[in-house]
Amino acid sequence: MLLWIGIGLVVAAVAPYVVYLVGINIGRKPDTLPVPLEYPAISIIISAYNEEAVIKERVQNILASSYPVDRYEVIFIDDCSSDNTRRIAEEAFTEAGITHRIIANTERLGTNRSYNKVMSLARYPIIVTTDADVFFERDALAHLIARLISDDRIAAVCGDLHPLPNDPSHPAQMESAYRDYYGRMCSWESAVDSTYTFNGALVAFKRDLVTRIDDKRGADDANTAFEAIRRGYRTAYEPAAVVYEDIPPNFSRQYRQKTRRATRLIEATTANLDLLGNSRPFSRFFYPLRIYMYLVTPGLFFIGSALFVVGLALTHPLLAAALFGVFFLAAILWRNSTAVSFVTNQVYLAKGLLNLGKDMRVWESTSKKARTG
Repeated sequence: MLLWIGIGLVVAAVAPYVVYLVGINIGRKPDTLPVPLEYPAISIIISAYNEEAVIKERVQNILASSYPVDRYEVIFIDDCSSDNTRRIAEEAFTEAGITHRIIANTERLGTNRSYNKVMSLARYPIIVTTDADVFFERDALAHLIARLISDDRIAAVCGDLHPLPNDPSHPAQMESAYRDYYGRMCSWESAVDSTYTFNGALVAFKRDLVTRIDDKRGADDANTAFEAIRRGYRTAYEPAAVVYEDIPPNFSRQYRQKTRRATRLIEATTANLDLLGNSRPFSRFFYPLRIYMYLVTPGLFFIGSALFVVGLALTHPLLAAALFGVFFLAAILWRNSTAVSFVTNQVYLAKGLLNLGKDMRVWESTSKKARTG
């Protein structure tokens, strides 16, 4: 009996993922857009804490973008760094010839509150928020803005986040598998209506449509999307706007990073439940699926798995031992598989649910360079 109950719970846990698997393969696909012929002026906002090891390279990465340097400004926020982040950033922006302003917080605010603090200082109607420790491809900004201005109904767009190329580490390979599936889910959602599971590494929005980001709880990226959706506009995921992040070098650092992100995503998810009353496809289909995935699936999966293992061990102990060995070996040999990524993601989500109520608005750098710099 325990065996079959466990199987039933696991099937119920993975059901929304199966729906997405079908949707991303046979559902509507986003159209491909060329880079804009004319580049609208944009304000790029970066919030950083103790990123002295990467900030000069980040500035060079922005300068190397195909987006004309005379069509953007950068507002750089130093969130009370205890290292030389602010000084190095000032020198790097000046040397690069990038129009910029350095804002120094007098207390740790975190990303959401830092963005809200400086949004009114932006000179241009399109705002791009990006992290200090990520690097985007040359045409990423152009593709991001092309998607944003392609439709008056689109208020916000996010880029496609991946681990740094050629990173052979185990955490990076697992993250790559997760990001591949995650990106296709978001692409399907935005092709039909909207997605709120944004990547904060690269987000663009129209300032007159997204006037403020909820800074009480939840992630800045998801809250940006929810603000646009709440106002009746669409949000989009642009797969051609590729941005890379430095994956934490070990599981301990990755665990801290991923559980913090999971907590803030769940906070944003539970803070906007009133949107379920809308009649658009996002509210009637995609949002309920996401709620199920983040709030229900982790519990069903781990309880179901435990009942399955116990039930199998009681009835077929040798088979249970053999299956455990096979699963363990598969986790090592196919660590970049979607199945392994699914299991680890349930761990992060479960921890995120346990973290609800904790203030996760400020962060510590988890990059390799921050560790060794």
